[in-house]
Amino acid sequence: MSVFWRLGYDGAGIAELEQATGLGRQSLYGAFGDKRALFGRVVDHYFERVLRPAFIDVLDAPGSARENLERVFKQWEAAAAAPDFNGCLVGNGVSELGLKDAELAGVLAHKLELLEAAFVRALTRARRAGEVNATLPVRATARSLLATAQGLAVVARVRRDPAFVRGVVDQSRRLLDL
Repeated sequence: MSVFWRLGYDGAGIAELEQATGLGRQSLYGAFGDKRALFGRVVDHYFERVLRPAFIDVLDAPGSARENLERVFKQWEAAAAAPDFNGCLVGNGVSELGLKDAELAGVLAHKLELLEAAFVRALTRARRAGEVNATLPVRATARSLLATAQGLAVVARVRRDPAFVRGVVDQSRRLLDL
């Protein structure tokens, strides 16, 4: 996972994948079929190990939906500030493969749809509880938050300034009160 996350799909060579997995070329192909199939499995693994616990589980947690959204915003800031930050594997894959591989693009798009749905659920709960603007357009706001998260994950790979990241996150907070 870390090889694809750090180097991207095209940048991850078989030699790097052999070294990271401890498998020889034949064993790697025997276990996963090919690099493309391995990447698909890695995306699933990343989603279950990184995105689900950090975002979906947080957004769906009991209690205040607004506080859950705030926890996600704080995680965005913390992740972008980490010295080993590599962006989002799903977002990186979308930008690299989205126009080149329709099947993998579909897998990646599905992961983004799951994230959007979690934002929709949290925003719906927050609106019902009076924690956000009562006229908040839930679906549009969920999409804006998803696009902001993915955009921040890309830009923060090269723009590590905490004030920049904080400004982006603060603007996301303001979306909830418009």
